[in-house]
Amino acid sequence: MVTRHRYGWRRFALLPLLLMYDYSWAETSADITSWNQQAEGAAVTNMDATAETGLSSVEPEGATEGLIAGRGFRKFQYKGVSFSPGGFFDATAVVRSANENADVQSTFGNIPLQGSANSHLREFRGTARGSRLNVLGEGHYRSTAIAGYVEVDFLGSSISGNELETNSWNPRLRQLWSTIDLSNGISLMIGQGWSLLTTHRINLKPRNEFIPLSTDLQTVVGFNWARQWQLRVTKALGSNFLMAVAIENPEASVNGVVQPTGVQGFNTSPNAQTPSNFFATSTTPGANGISTDLAPDIIGKLVWEPGYGHWELKGIVRLFQDRLNAHNHVAIGGGAGFAAVLPLTPTLNFIAEGLVGQGIGRYASTIGADLVASPSGKIVPIAAFHFMGGLEWHPTKEWDIYAYYGIEHYARTAYTGTPIGYGSPSADLSGCAVEDPGTRPCQPANATISQVQPGFWYRMITSDVGSIALGFSYSYTHRTVWSGSNGVRLWGEEHTVMTTIRYYLP
Repeated sequence: MVTRHRYGWRRFALLPLLLMYDYSWAETSADITSWNQQAEGAAVTNMDATAETGLSSVEPEGATEGLIAGRGFRKFQYKGVSFSPGGFFDATAVVRSANENADVQSTFGNIPLQGSANSHLREFRGTARGSRLNVLGEGHYRSTAIAGYVEVDFLGSSISGNELETNSWNPRLRQLWSTIDLSNGISLMIGQGWSLLTTHRINLKPRNEFIPLSTDLQTVVGFNWARQWQLRVTKALGSNFLMAVAIENPEASVNGVVQPTGVQGFNTSPNAQTPSNFFATSTTPGANGISTDLAPDIIGKLVWEPGYGHWELKGIVRLFQDRLNAHNHVAIGGGAGFAAVLPLTPTLNFIAEGLVGQGIGRYASTIGADLVASPSGKIVPIAAFHFMGGLEWHPTKEWDIYAYYGIEHYARTAYTGTPIGYGSPSADLSGCAVEDPGTRPCQPANATISQVQPGFWYRMITSDVGSIALGFSYSYTHRTVWSGSNGVRLWGEEHTVMTTIRYYLP
């Protein structure tokens, strides 16, 4: 059997063009459009968008996403700890041109293929599940700063959850972490938070991540992120450099992969069914299990802030395992990437980020495939690249206007004469593009997914009792999958409009 990687390397030649193209847009928070000023505390709604520069110890008050409303956290003291409650109440209307059966968090990697019943069905959904609550606690012990943060929303999966009558939905843990900042410039983080692979808008502190301003909680195609357990160590290297290393909770994605019969170790494998303890397993309708992982993902990042903008180099190493025919197989994957957040004018920011490697799919917004198990069980990580760019404009303190472009590509990884693999030319996709597939199979493998996503936020009320913001976003997503036995490359497209009103706590 021969493994064939048909990657489409010519797509890399597009990256410099994408970086220069007019609709390569950027994301930063509402308080960082001028890199030569420092954040001035919680009352960010009463001033123009500003930002910290260099490696200042002054941290912007408020989570990145919370700053969409233009406000930071109000604080109160209890004993020796300063508490900052925050969050927002969200009401969003979602309209999609094709049915995803999705809430405010879209399924970019699984939008309906043309010809399927869902491609002809329009979808409307009204939801408050994106509402969010968080609390930050901060204190000092001598020269050591200690902090803890918890954040929840209501997008938890519930087997009994429905929209028939009560619309009862589970709270979902987004972040729960603690940090220790030592006087020697070393910082420790432990708990669940945004992955170190996620681009930062400034320095490397938690809550300073670059999160797209999109209403869609799946963010933007091409954006690299995860929220998971991690142990992170950060060290300042002089006045302009920061370095961080993290070990993070792993998980293997096999979306669209045709596996050999009997292979063990993946979230769809028989061994993922039992035993389990508080996990939704693959025997649960509508849910998958968890992969059997060998070791944590290892991520490193170097940040340079020379006085103009924020620059990043980052890398990841991953270990995969499976078991087939009474033998274990292990493989190494990983990748390297870059990011930059640059002020083009005092009110206009540009951002670009990219990642290329093998076995990096789960860190993309489409949740791409990581690996293939060959007919013999050997693990082959799937080659991929991700790119996202954008602009964010803050013409006044009331307006945030943004636009993003993103693209992801996954290499065909197939074996001659068998449908096993990713995007095999022997795959039977006869059930993918018909209204009534019956028993005809359909397991498409994504080739390229791209997206354009503009939108805006308008803060109509800003006061001591909170803020009210109106949001609008539109996205066009195009999906192509690798051709199968009939030689036809199937595709799908999605137009999505989201309108939102949010009340932000003061």
